[in-house]
Amino acid sequence: MQKFTKTSRALAALLVSGTALTGIASAAEISGNVGATTDYIWRGNTQAGGDASLSGGIDIDFGNGFAVGTWTGSLGGGGADANYEQDLYASYSTEIAGYPLEVGYISYMYPGAADSELDFADIYVSTSIAGIGVSYYMLASAEDDAMDDEEGTYLSLDYDYDLGDDWTMTLHYGMESFEEAEDDEDTSISLSKGDMTFTVSGDEGDDTRAIVSWGTSF
Repeated sequence: MQKFTKTSRALAALLVSGTALTGIASAAEISGNVGATTDYIWRGNTQAGGDASLSGGIDIDFGNGFAVGTWTGSLGGGGADANYEQDLYASYSTEIAGYPLEVGYISYMYPGAADSELDFADIYVSTSIAGIGVSYYMLASAEDDAMDDEEGTYLSLDYDYDLGDDWTMTLHYGMESFEEAEDDEDTSISLSKGDMTFTVSGDEGDDTRAIVSWGTSF
């Protein structure tokens, strides 16, 4: 699942500075990411109330298929008393019959929200078939009791097309399903060149939005 550059995670300096992580830093590959966007869109809906959002994070790849990381993104005026989002995640990647496979767990936390009622977690599985990325997310738990009782899922289909001269077009389709609500579909088309991306995103329950994003990794 990829929130606004969620898979690229500016806490790198903090993590590698601690003595407890000195061994990890020498045995694993650590990468970080910082980004900015004119609106933080996730599953077709704004998370920042239409405001600009900044993000940063860190990934640790252990070289044996296992990886862990964290990601932080500001929420602007759309955070429902939470001024930022903090995610923790772990994954395992392998290959089966020539197809890539990744399974993982993501915990979404919203510090500042009353009693942490916005916090929840997903488990997911991702692969690629004929150049199309396929990801399926299932709600694992939620602090909100009503949401925790639901069986929530999200299906994401993504296709990247190389336009040449460092330009890439990405097509996205997603469908979110909950037992007590109608299915919600979202679509987007993005054009990327270097670190810059322009996206037009639409959702059944939200306005169509045009977003400009920048992100870089280190």
